[in-house]
Amino acid sequence: MPLVGCSLGPDQSSLDIPGFSPSATSISDQTNAQAALEYLAPDGEISDGKWMPGEQTRQRWEELTDRGWGSTAMEELTAAMAAASTMRGSQDEETLAAATWVTARSIEFAVDQVPPKNYTDAMKQNLAALLGNSPGEVVALAGGESLESSDLYGLSGLVTDAQFETALYRVIDDEHAADTLVTAMLSYHHNQIDEKIPTAADPETTLLGLYQSAAQTMGYLDGIAEIRTGNNRQDTIDLVDIRTVLRAQGYVDAAQYGLLSEETLDAAATGNNGGPFSFYDEVDGQPTITAPDPMTPDAAHEYITWQRQVNDPTMDRIDNEMVNTKAGYDQGQAAEVVK
Repeated sequence: MPLVGCSLGPDQSSLDIPGFSPSATSISDQTNAQAALEYLAPDGEISDGKWMPGEQTRQRWEELTDRGWGSTAMEELTAAMAAASTMRGSQDEETLAAATWVTARSIEFAVDQVPPKNYTDAMKQNLAALLGNSPGEVVALAGGESLESSDLYGLSGLVTDAQFETALYRVIDDEHAADTLVTAMLSYHHNQIDEKIPTAADPETTLLGLYQSAAQTMGYLDGIAEIRTGNNRQDTIDLVDIRTVLRAQGYVDAAQYGLLSEETLDAAATGNNGGPFSFYDEVDGQPTITAPDPMTPDAAHEYITWQRQVNDPTMDRIDNEMVNTKAGYDQGQAAEVVK
């Protein structure tokens, strides 16, 4: 049965997870995440490549499912879920497997056990962080793949498409949660560029393909957000700003990997009323295009001004990839959402 919200009692105001703080600082993030993981998966082992929960873990989740909940305790639980999900990046096989299992179980719990009316803003933000720690799954769904028909993704076989997309739907109406998802996915896509371009046989084709995927992901989130709000004017995803950011970051990446013409780089040095744009520098005598981290919509407009002064084919191709936000949007609109 779904958990029903109730007034806070002495045993419902906090979970008191040993060693865990819902408001941990960055200094203690790793320790905090380990404490959350040990609470949510106290025992288990890998079998045939999958995490199999032990008896203590099964009992823990039975207790969580059967418990009466107040909002404070639920916010602490979802904070612990989000913290544990960060361990999906662990290099330790057992830790990664346990964190993946906990992430899947947390999505299932949030969707099947918590009525939508009981989601607080803090819960939504916690669960957005958890979903942002599954970027490969978000990209797969944005591209029309299913988590149920492929073993390429860690959550395959552990959650359904409907559960994952319903979790996205339930949190994305909160502006901070939406920002968390957008930031996480932009970071993921940019990390993919830094990882793949240096060894790519055809750097420009690889770069364009990765920006196509990024645009599709952003369109997907926008499509789900519009379903949630029912009105694109109240949408928590500003797709116009996101496309601007993607374009500007694309120009920076193209410059970094030597894909822009000399004329384009010369324009960066002289196109700002005869002087350099703020993002232009020279390192050891070589033209260098810099970027803020993260790229912001306000900062991005200066790069767009630069692009409009030149006729660079790579820049034009990056711009053309932004049309893929429409394909992602359509995929988001077709999401398997349980309202």
